[in-house]
Amino acid sequence: MQVNFRWCKFQQLQLLELHNIFALRQQVFIVEQQSIYTDIDGLDPASWHLLLETADKVLLGYARLRADRALGCYKFERILLAEPARGTGLAGQLIEQLLDKAAQLREYSLLKLSAQSHLQDFYAKWGFIAMGLEYDDGGILHRDMQRVL
Repeated sequence: MQVNFRWCKFQQLQLLELHNIFALRQQVFIVEQQSIYTDIDGLDPASWHLLLETADKVLLGYARLRADRALGCYKFERILLAEPARGTGLAGQLIEQLLDKAAQLREYSLLKLSAQSHLQDFYAKWGFIAMGLEYDDGGILHRDMQRVL
């Protein structure tokens, strides 16, 4: 499968791209995972957006990278793949893209994410370490994880 990764600031996103991002996030997190939460949280305008697309611009994956100035770190958020892209190795490529972008931005060396608990081992492959106790987020157990660039 031929895919492309593309980084955009919020202002660079076309309306249809933004619609497709919100639709995919809703499909995965709210519908498939049956997690009722406020996905549109007001943080998208201040974030970098990573789009994983087919050659004909079908959105297969997505992630958000955000500087959290209060915590002095970058946050990896809303990491997902559409169902047809799962099990293909593209999830690891999304993480690599996030790590590369954080390294290019160079403002912070601390990286944080909120992992669904069943994905802790996946993120550990890239050096993320679980911090604190599990907690419920939208009906799904999560655990904070972090690493240094």
